[in-house]
Amino acid sequence: MVQPLRTILAALCLTAMVIPFSFAQDQDSSTESDVESTSRPIEEISVIGERTFFTLRLEIESAETEVYGLFNELNSNDDFDVKCVNEVFVGSHFSRRVCMADYLRKEQARNAQNSVLGIDILLTLDQVRGEVRQKTLAMEAEMLTLAQENPAFFEAIRKLAELVGILEVKKEENSFFFKR
Repeated sequence: MVQPLRTILAALCLTAMVIPFSFAQDQDSSTESDVESTSRPIEEISVIGERTFFTLRLEIESAETEVYGLFNELNSNDDFDVKCVNEVFVGSHFSRRVCMADYLRKEQARNAQNSVLGIDILLTLDQVRGEVRQKTLAMEAEMLTLAQENPAFFEAIRKLAELVGILEVKKEENSFFFKR
């Protein structure tokens, strides 16, 4: 019984002595391979998958949030601030994301309230356009000015336009599912 224990202890002692030497040799060889690897260029492989409709819509939503966030920070008129909300329309259970400037939302609310109270009839789309046309033109002019003055805002708008374009092309390619 004592003899096997001595053999095991001797083997453990020998392994304990050999391990540090093997680590030192590994470190020397790893420094040599590091030098070799730094002298040759690293290969890079990029795999770009096709965007699905879902991922495109998520990217567009993110880009819209970025554009409207920057615009809300930079614009000079609080009525021009754009807010995006999920709304459920009458006759539907599905919510849709709707982004609208404050002045448009206020005009829409006033129009609905007047109609309910019987003060006025609901305005048609052309009548609403006539009433808010000046503010819309002013907001568009401010957006153009900010895009010319602020490169980050311009880049955000460009990215959004590119994503919307990609989605439209993808819809045309799959026109069977997207009948207009």
